[in-house]
Amino acid sequence: MHVLTSTEMKEIDKKTSTDFGITEEVLMEQAAMAIVGEIQKDFNKNSHLLFMVGTGNNGGDALAAARILHNEGYENIEVCIIGDENKGSRLFKKQLNTLKQFGFLDFFEFNVDFKNHVSTADCIIDGLIGIGLNGNTNDLIKGVIDIINTFKRGKVLSVDIPSGINANTGEIMGNAILADKTITFGSVKLGHIFFPGREYSGTIKVAPLSFPKSLFNISHRELVTPEMVKKLLPKRPKFSQKYDYGNVLILAGSSEFPGASILSAIGAQKVGAGLVKLITPTPLSSYVLNHEPGIIYKSLMKDKFSLKDFDLISKELKKASVIVIGPGLGRSDETMQFVRNVVEYSRVPIVVDADALYAVDSLSLRKNIVLTPHVGEMKRIVRTDEINIRQNYEYTEKFAKHKRATIVFKDATTIITNGERTYFNITGNTALAKGGSGDLLTGIIAGLVSQGLDVMEASIVASYLSGRTAEIISDEITEYYATPLDIAKNLYKAISEVLNV
Repeated sequence: MHVLTSTEMKEIDKKTSTDFGITEEVLMEQAAMAIVGEIQKDFNKNSHLLFMVGTGNNGGDALAAARILHNEGYENIEVCIIGDENKGSRLFKKQLNTLKQFGFLDFFEFNVDFKNHVSTADCIIDGLIGIGLNGNTNDLIKGVIDIINTFKRGKVLSVDIPSGINANTGEIMGNAILADKTITFGSVKLGHIFFPGREYSGTIKVAPLSFPKSLFNISHRELVTPEMVKKLLPKRPKFSQKYDYGNVLILAGSSEFPGASILSAIGAQKVGAGLVKLITPTPLSSYVLNHEPGIIYKSLMKDKFSLKDFDLISKELKKASVIVIGPGLGRSDETMQFVRNVVEYSRVPIVVDADALYAVDSLSLRKNIVLTPHVGEMKRIVRTDEINIRQNYEYTEKFAKHKRATIVFKDATTIITNGERTYFNITGNTALAKGGSGDLLTGIIAGLVSQGLDVMEASIVASYLSGRTAEIISDEITEYYATPLDIAKNLYKAISEVLNV
């Protein structure tokens, strides 16, 4: 599913009419029918429905829905128009006139009694602004939104996007409607998937309408879905053996951070890698064997990696299908030089995480390398305080293109991009906001690369599976209790779910 900016959606809307002959009126009627469908799922003909309507096309959608429900026998509908009707859009005026022609009379003005209408409504339909908001909400709209959020008793259904949410960033523009459900048209918008817009949108429903599918190629950004992940999951034919599923080499750990390397190794093993070899400076054999005896383990019997270790592992580098480097390494100068040598020497795919990110920021990378920073690491490796890097998909795309690598920017909404194509993963919860979850993800990515996926495909699948597993087990043991090891041991649940989509 494509993820659109407001400009892209408006262009699709326009071309659907000009190039394909499907008029704006037809699209608005279809949008209204979709709104009606969502209302009818939850509310009967006696329910009190309060339509809050702006004077743009978003308001026109809401008015058309009110007219259809009125015609269907819903008897307790009220409409409040916010703004000057005479300055409304062409379609708003047309829908208002049509609603009146159907005999609808229950309009009321925004006044001191407004909170009483809000507090008695079973469903408030938010058709105030939509995706066209450019600046902060004005004082009138702000007052309306404050009363709705404060005094609502029933549910709120937003049309296209909650009023007050920036459709391109998810930011609150002054204030915003806190919706229980949002019905959007064509495809999701960026403001639906980034916080706080994602939280304010509630449950998101997408009504496809009659937009030609080809027009959505205007966007190079997509939402990761179960269907996408199922299609990408590596196949496991019966006539195969372990060498068909690759050799993951993990260079990780130090005396200070021994556990990170184990999580990476377990992650690679649990998603099907044929062989997983873990090389650490510090002895960890008992810990590795206790968690997963199938992992091949070697210790260099020292505190940390150094440049001279490169020669000791050169044979392993040549055997590897994919390399993981970074988790728990530490950042000593000699370790950083070791990392740079591995990255420059090796030609196989490499997953670079944690401390290794600081070693490669000056290197010229290549398309089969993936960097997996969290927010703090991303801030440090881009070396800029001039912009807010969090949820900044455009800057992340530019950075990936500059580095000529794939970036997995880990956050509540994870951005996966090579600068040309971008994917957003929205699975996961606060169970992932714990040390070790990134190390696990690194191993999962590598385990999937070893089975034939490219680094972008593996990053998509790994991010989804890690996040979805966190959601599944949190329902069982809570987000507080779940650990990265719990997620690793339960990855099969998300994989099974995807296979049954």
